[in-house]
Amino acid sequence: MPALLLAALVLSAAPPALPFAPEERMDFNVSYLGLKVGTARIAVGQPIDSLLPVFLQARTGGIASIADVREALVSNLDTATLLPRLATLDAVEPGYRHSDRTHFDREAGKATFTSRGKSESTEVVDVPPGTLDFVALVFRLRTLPLPDGARNEFPVLAGSKVSQVVTVVEGRERVETGAGTFQAVRVRIPTGFTGKFSERNPTYLWFSDDARRIVVRIGTDFVIGRAVATLVSYEPGRLPADGAGPAGR
Repeated sequence: MPALLLAALVLSAAPPALPFAPEERMDFNVSYLGLKVGTARIAVGQPIDSLLPVFLQARTGGIASIADVREALVSNLDTATLLPRLATLDAVEPGYRHSDRTHFDREAGKATFTSRGKSESTEVVDVPPGTLDFVALVFRLRTLPLPDGARNEFPVLAGSKVSQVVTVVEGRERVETGAGTFQAVRVRIPTGFTGKFSERNPTYLWFSDDARRIVVRIGTDFVIGRAVATLVSYEPGRLPADGAGPAGR
């Protein structure tokens, strides 16, 4: 086979670069019932061996700052598959701390979920191939083309329960944020909350309609009101000088 043809085949078979890289950071103001109640951050950490940590962190502020509430979800993604191998949730509320740890055994099709709060419990859960957690789901959506009307189904593990989540691309629109105005893709994501925080409507994510797929807004209508996180600043990730790493696969 001629060398030029072989090179062309190799290049055409190479996976596209990811839209995120270590040190990427998206910061948000969070409002509830129209009032600012806190801040949130979605970020990418530095890879550790074959794992890339991605974060969703939130804390109270503004009118809700009288109560110190902090929550951090971390999904450690396998850099080859972008599937989580270890996911953690740490929450701090007045007089209460809670932490969850989920270890995925992909070969066995199992996940071990450990919850520590006022008591400790451990469950082993069957997980289908390709199972994600919520943070990994957000980052997986960032890698997809997202044409209007696209439907994608994912098994998602929340706690010890696996649900089939069907995301739908509902269209394009302009979104004004503290970080500027973006042409954005609106994606419907039913999360299945129940009780007093049950959803009147599914969660929506707005991604910038460009190669970066920045999360510019997150919105959920609960029975008791609407919560919205809106982007206020964005810092792109940083690739190594040789272009290697998760975003240069």
